[in-house]
Amino acid sequence: MATAPDPDEVLRSTRGKENFQRISRLLISGGTTLLREIFDLILPPSNLPTILKNPATEKPLKVAKLTKPQWDCLYPSPGVYGKSTDFDVTLLFKLLKTICNLIPPATGWDALPTGTDHSLAADLARIKYYRNSVFGHVNQNMEITDDQFLVLWQDISEILVRIAGQINPTKKPQWQVAIFNFLRNPLTAEDERNVEELLEWYRNDTEVKESIGELKATIEKVQDGMARLETSLKDVDGGIEDNTQLIQEKVGGLETTVRAEAQDIKDQLGEMHQSINRLSSSAGASQTTGG
Repeated sequence: MATAPDPDEVLRSTRGKENFQRISRLLISGGTTLLREIFDLILPPSNLPTILKNPATEKPLKVAKLTKPQWDCLYPSPGVYGKSTDFDVTLLFKLLKTICNLIPPATGWDALPTGTDHSLAADLARIKYYRNSVFGHVNQNMEITDDQFLVLWQDISEILVRIAGQINPTKKPQWQVAIFNFLRNPLTAEDERNVEELLEWYRNDTEVKESIGELKATIEKVQDGMARLETSLKDVDGGIEDNTQLIQEKVGGLETTVRAEAQDIKDQLGEMHQSINRLSSSAGASQTTGG
């Protein structure tokens, strides 16, 4: 029988858990700040209400599968529109993909871009990829080994510094220093919230994918049912055509038979008339002779 895990052991702070919290800090705190600055650069706060008010914006937002809290964040009440300062990293990521006119990387939004693609869209896709990679390295205790941590920290840092440079070249060295300090600063209660937000981001995307998968499965079932119905209708139509042809053949045969029998009756009547005429002629001749 398996031994139950020791609660103290599960909950106590470990180097692996600290590594996980620091990676979460880098992705959430760092990523949210930079994504918000990019978003404000593309859609300045003064223009955002006009963009959100435009009916053409609604269609791509629906495709993005926003949650109700995200819709409420964008549209708090009639005639009132959200501000980017209230958007979390999940919502910012969706908005950048949908209403900011960014061209997706050649590998798409959900795969790791090629090493030579350093476009903004590619680095956004990398952030999502490394978020998934973090969960790929995490066990039930949410820990990351030192070796895994060093690789993830370096890769994610390079992405964030590159995004900062696209906002403004002067931001690049500033973020290099900030990330260096990030690595050495003590962990705080905020880092626990970063972990929760990272988990929530992952869960939301997973639920959306599952919903899309279920929708596709439903559509496929409907399409399959329609195909079977169409085949059945064709079979019915074919059966009706076959029956119609059979009936037509039988009617045609019956008409031929009736015509033949009618002709026989007509011929027999003709012969009877001829016989009657002959008999009448014979009777007339006899009377003449007798007179």
